[in-house]
Amino acid sequence: MSKRPRAIFVLAAVLALVSACGTAKAGTALPKGDDAADYVGGKFEQVIGKLGDAITDTRDVTNSLDAYFKFDDKWIHSIVTSARTGNPENRVVRHRSQKNPDEIIDTYTPADGAVEYTYLGPFYVTKGVSPTAWVSEPKPAAGLIIPCAWNGVRTPCRMADSTVDAYKADKRAVRGAKSLGDGKTALTVNVPFEVFVKNKVEILPQSLLDEVGPELKKALVPTTITLNPDGSLVSFGMDAKFSGDGHNLELKYDFRFTGKASLQDMPKLPDASQITVLPDQAAKDAFNQRLGEAQGN
Repeated sequence: MSKRPRAIFVLAAVLALVSACGTAKAGTALPKGDDAADYVGGKFEQVIGKLGDAITDTRDVTNSLDAYFKFDDKWIHSIVTSARTGNPENRVVRHRSQKNPDEIIDTYTPADGAVEYTYLGPFYVTKGVSPTAWVSEPKPAAGLIIPCAWNGVRTPCRMADSTVDAYKADKRAVRGAKSLGDGKTALTVNVPFEVFVKNKVEILPQSLLDEVGPELKKALVPTTITLNPDGSLVSFGMDAKFSGDGHNLELKYDFRFTGKASLQDMPKLPDASQITVLPDQAAKDAFNQRLGEAQGN
């Protein structure tokens, strides 16, 4: 059996933190700096093998990810919402560019049947990616057995991987924990930008990566994990603004669970005549190539 993604570690760890913080008064600041590393680090080690991952294992939920990245005058900003419900699951992911409202990509994987669907916004249809907005293709042969491969949680999984890597490299990366006024708990970890890049939280073009020098690599990205009193995940965020190597960089990623999902969250398919069918892998590869070329323009 293949190992579960490393993203499991960070969420399992903070679940243990909550039980340790449960008696703290509202708004109480918990240990910071080196004390926090000792206080929280032991919790990481205790639960690292339990394989409990709030990001990928939570079912019948809706999620949202607000992702913003700016490098000098180049920027991208997108909002990704997703829903998963049922057993076996129905899943949908809706990607909306905040830079160009016509850049829309939705993916829908119904529980039943052997195909899944993609909906393309006007930008991609105009670019000739597909003659119709809706496209169908065979479901992957391996199904959905790799939790972090699903677009609905891929980025937060990579955020979690980055947090774990930062902690493993230096336990002092854990900078603070705080009991919030509403009973929630927030844990802050500093993630080097080099680790953010390595884990592809944002997939950057090589031309931009070539501009990332030693100063930017060492820059720290504060990462905050917020939990409910019962230990369930509220949100997972990265937020930073820094300069180095002659460049200015800003990023903000906010992932959170937003509610309970139902079949009403799934899209309604159009008539079959309005769906372009990709019958095999060769057709899928050609479609993905056209899609990639359109996204690169």
